[in-house]
Amino acid sequence: MRNSGLEIEEVDYAKQGLTAATVEDIVAKAGSVAAVLNTRHATAKEKGWIEKPPSPSVFAKAVAADVNLLRRPILIDGKKVIVGFDKPAYAKLKPR
Repeated sequence: MRNSGLEIEEVDYAKQGLTAATVEDIVAKAGSVAAVLNTRHATAKEKGWIEKPPSPSVFAKAVAADVNLLRRPILIDGKKVIVGFDKPAYAKLKPR
């Protein structure tokens, strides 16, 4: 992706963290909490979020405390979000 000619801003949220507002924006662009939820995370399993994801605000607060609840990577292209490794979706991105 780095050598593709695309303008990509990389955010290392594992080091910087994310605000609840940023997480809610990502969820809104992705369409649902389920689209961005890391289903392998212990908290997601313990709370039953895999079967019934929480509200975006509850999820955003949880992610602000533990960013590993988000699937990775997350690419934001304007109003679109690509979550997880999705080679076909990456191929559709156009250089600006």
